[in-house]
Amino acid sequence: MTYSTPAETTTVETAKTVADAGWSVVGVLDRPLSHRLLRAVDEVAARSPDVSAAGQLHQLSGLAQHPDLAAVVDWPPLLGLAVELLSPNVYINHSHLDVHPPHPPTGAHRWHRDNGLMGRDMRLLWREQPRVTLKVAVYLTDVESPDDGALEVVPRSHLDTASRYPTEEQPGGVPILGPAGTVAVFDARLWHRRRDNLGARIRRAMFMAYSYRWLTSRDIPFEEVPEWGGLPPIRRQLLGDTTVDPFYWATGELPLDPRSTGFQEAA
Repeated sequence: MTYSTPAETTTVETAKTVADAGWSVVGVLDRPLSHRLLRAVDEVAARSPDVSAAGQLHQLSGLAQHPDLAAVVDWPPLLGLAVELLSPNVYINHSHLDVHPPHPPTGAHRWHRDNGLMGRDMRLLWREQPRVTLKVAVYLTDVESPDDGALEVVPRSHLDTASRYPTEEQPGGVPILGPAGTVAVFDARLWHRRRDNLGARIRRAMFMAYSYRWLTSRDIPFEEVPEWGGLPPIRRQLLGDTTVDPFYWATGELPLDPRSTGFQEAA
């Protein structure tokens, strides 16, 4: 096992925190894995035509950009939490890589929720929408201050009964801080944003969205990434392998089902 020990909380306790507050820090990756992911993101940024003149990058379909990035998708503390909060019938339907060098203050609010069209299309108020996505932030550089480009969340805003607007400041926002390798999760219905990077280091991070397998993907399809074909079954499921029907599956049939032999061996 190449992962560090998570915080002194059980998966059930962390799941309760996410259900109540909308977010939680899961733990910190061990240094070799964190460095491996950082090198991969730097390699992607070095060859990406989408890097801005200021050195910023928001790379969609992030996991498909480098074969080493798949190493984090089945990190045991994160994997167990995703199954606990959603079900075994999950995969990552969206991912992106972010590189943000220090820059002057922009005054941008950037507040938003994910899956914004779901409620509108289903004619549901925010407080009535079900949880379908667990968003994950993986810091690959230290975020010691809110001004290091920290992810900021508004606790319990996934349970809002009143409207909020992206152009408004959110005084209840909480910046998520931590060393390189920090893994934090939040309910996609939670109001969140990236703060300006006013610090001294380039902020690099990766984001993944664990969702039900019947929710459409925003990323490059599994079959278009040849390197993924030889991965273990659990990673293939998480990256979008549709060998098992997303709508009909039997107990133990999914690689990620806790009752399957493959999951038990990987745990």
